[in-house]
Amino acid sequence: MNTLTQQFAKADRLATVTQSVGFALWQLQELEGVAASYFVLLAQAKKGMGLAEGNALVERAQGKTFGATLHQISKAGLVSAEIEERLLKLLAERNWLVHRSRAESRNAIHSDAVMATLIERLESVADESLALLKFIDGETTAFVQSHGVSMEYVARVSEQLLDQWYGADAL
Repeated sequence: MNTLTQQFAKADRLATVTQSVGFALWQLQELEGVAASYFVLLAQAKKGMGLAEGNALVERAQGKTFGATLHQISKAGLVSAEIEERLLKLLAERNWLVHRSRAESRNAIHSDAVMATLIERLESVADESLALLKFIDGETTAFVQSHGVSMEYVARVSEQLLDQWYGADAL
């Protein structure tokens, strides 16, 4: 293989890796935000506290690390031992991704085999993040419904909020 062909192969592997890293981080960040909101809704929110206080709680919760959020969720008993174990394993994978993956995976741009192993691990992180997002969504939906809020109301308020967000751009 000539040098130019090798450089193109490296560039293609790098593009594949960075896309997979970005998607895994995207999924993790979504889970981190949703987990913080879940904690606030189930453990901190109080009837009649109002939108401003609720938003402030969510903002504070979302400012904490993912590990701190998981500790709070666990301490409050909001998830089963199985879900807690999955969240903690994902936290370890998140920490690897953010702090060590590049150093440990440098050869991924030089080798298809190393790249394939890395991509598989990144896809696993993204898939588990999505699975846990779906779990939290289900738990949140059940909680909201158990407190007498209909899903029709949630849909209507969500639509109004989206209209406000997008309407703000038109001003």
